Amino acid sequence: MLDETRIRLEAIQHVRILRERWVAVPASELRGFTVLGEHIVLRGQQGIFKPAELSDPLSITTTISSDYTHDTIEGSCVMYDFVPPSREHENEALKRCAETVLPLIYFLQLKKRPAPEYAVFAPVYVVGWDDETRRFLVDLSEQRPGEIVQPARTTRQLKLPEIRTPDSPNEVHELTRSYVVSTVQRRLYEARFRNAVLDAYRDHCAVCELHVRPLLDAAHLTADRDPKPFVDVSEGIALCATHHRAFDTNVIDFDRDYNVRVTLPTRPPAGDGERAMLLAYDGKHLSLPGDERQWPRV
Repeated sequence: MLDETRIRLEAIQHVRILRERWVAVPASELRGFTVLGEHIVLRGQQGIFKPAELSDPLSITTTISSDYTHDTIEGSCVMYDFVPPSREHENEALKRCAETVLPLIYFLQLKKRPAPEYAVFAPVYVVGWDDETRRFLVDLSEQRPGEIVQPARTTRQLKLPEIRTPDSPNEVHELTRSYVVSTVQRRLYEARFRNAVLDAYRDHCAVCELHVRPLLDAAHLTADRDPKPFVDVSEGIALCATHHRAFDTNVIDFDRDYNVRVTLPTRPPAGDGERAMLLAYDGKHLSLPGDERQWPRV
């Protein structure tokens, strides 16, 4: 029999590698993994999942709301509803995970079927629950409870404190706490932002019209990427990885008529192949969403 601790840690390591490889992990990559010849399933369709090889749950899978809101976010945590009373044993199992500080995997569905995609947080911890409201509090900071000062339960974005001395442990803890909170909220916002932008552009790069969703990014048009109350598609544009990098480095841009403009770097000079690849789209009209309100702001 496989050691349960090893299965859990191997599973967490496996999904962390996947999320480094994929902007949003396709469901096909999350069917399971192998430990010492044994196939371990990672998640269920939705809700609390326990593979047969473990005594307690391994993962939580939930869907993302269409509108971004802070209602279910408290600091670095997210509220997760109890499953129905007919499956109360699953709620009790998740409470055991909280009591024993067991690390879990949190799968957040970003895209619906037929080809769902997920944001992955691992390890996460259930840090509390409320039997009256039937909700768990799940910490997405990927820090074991007690490793950092836990953020106050608040629905507003925390501000970074002013550090007066580099030797003040309280201020260092506060800075770490604020960083964790803003990082979690930014990851959640970026997940919603990418999903909304790619949906608006019908999974095509606006420049070259590449139609392979895993290779597409939602590029921001402004430097301000702080989480906002809602996603505004006009603040972004769908680009493949190559044209995203070209956009960020000012090699490509677009004018008020939404025509691509290419400015080749002079140092180092682009080779013939690079020039041909980039200049092929100079003057091309962007492939835009059908809804004019979602067109990029110029």
